[in-house]
Amino acid sequence: MVFKLKHKPARGGSMRGWPAKFRNFFMDSKRRRKQVFTLFSLGGLVFLLYILGGLFGRSHTSKAAAPQKVHGYYLNDIQAKMPLIFPKVQDAPILKELKIKGLFILRIDVNKVGRYVLKESEPPMTEKEKAEITDSKALAKRMFLDHGKMVYRKPTDYPEVVIVTLIDFDYYDQQSLLKIVQNRVNYAVRHKYGVYVRWAQEFIPAVQKQNVKDSYDSFKPLIMRAAIYAFPQAKYFWFLDQDALIAQKDISLQSHLLNSEMLDASILRSVPVVAKSNIKTYEHLPVENVDIIYPQTNDGEIDTSSFIVTPSVYSKAFLDYSGDPLVRGFDWNSDSHCIGHILQWHPTLLARTALVVPKTIASVFDPTQSTNKKLDAQTLHYTDGDLVVSFSGCRERGSCAQDVGTFYEHIEGNQE
Repeated sequence: MVFKLKHKPARGGSMRGWPAKFRNFFMDSKRRRKQVFTLFSLGGLVFLLYILGGLFGRSHTSKAAAPQKVHGYYLNDIQAKMPLIFPKVQDAPILKELKIKGLFILRIDVNKVGRYVLKESEPPMTEKEKAEITDSKALAKRMFLDHGKMVYRKPTDYPEVVIVTLIDFDYYDQQSLLKIVQNRVNYAVRHKYGVYVRWAQEFIPAVQKQNVKDSYDSFKPLIMRAAIYAFPQAKYFWFLDQDALIAQKDISLQSHLLNSEMLDASILRSVPVVAKSNIKTYEHLPVENVDIIYPQTNDGEIDTSSFIVTPSVYSKAFLDYSGDPLVRGFDWNSDSHCIGHILQWHPTLLARTALVVPKTIASVFDPTQSTNKKLDAQTLHYTDGDLVVSFSGCRERGSCAQDVGTFYEHIEGNQE
């Protein structure tokens, strides 16, 4: 008996099932299309809700989305009535007695390392609270902590120039501090400038090495940024070290240096930024581009005891960079080397910086030389008639207070 197959084998078996495969593929495609359609629908719904929320919920969310108020180191400001902001110098002996540990909060971290901290949100003392404090030490401490909150916001008669100075109650005696501050105030009043004087110790919580001796130079960019915040409409900020006095009260800073002709004549062009450097200042530096002014010493070093900045974005970037903990944490030989490094390796900042001859705003007093005005054209030290007398080197000589006292009496006596 011969067995017969019920179904004949199909030729080209791979082709026989193609209708079913096509049907399955078609059905899978429909499923996929349905899934894609569902996903896109959900996405569109979410986007629509987002748009509607932005249109109708703006009044509800705009307050939360608004940028925070710009502030200085403190969250609260004290409006100054005059553009002459300086601390109560008479408190210097009390502050010296309290010391840093009596002025700031000391916090110990998990590694048992103590650091002084600043309470940025602490509200300033009210007049009522001030009147109720009978303890002189407690009052001096509160005034010390509140002083950095002072700002000047008057809309008219705004000072074009602000003189900025750090004073150290641990180094100078009260009488010397009074003379240093009064010197700035007398000059500022005559030319309608502003004054911004702060205790150097106020900035100790903001630095790594929390003492004035090691961090005084680190305070300079910090106080300049604080001054820019305190005087937002001023055009120039002149840092002048406490070891210096303004010797010519009748000469304005604008006529002496800041006007285009005088500044152009004072700029040191195509000279090494620092001694023996291959990087030089720009030969063609338009005076209208200058935002930072530093005197360069006769030895080719940058003198950071007296310098000027504008409130431009370049100056702010320069101050922020030079005050950054990473920059200040490096073991620089001096502040001059730190600033010199920044200018050499950041051409954008160098293109906004003018190095000027030292006798413009940092004429150094040399006790071994005569101060007679007419000597010769090569006289490099301070002579009568210079705008500023700098006592650079007085700490090594131990004569700072004596120099301040001698020249203060000379300046005030001759220029009344």
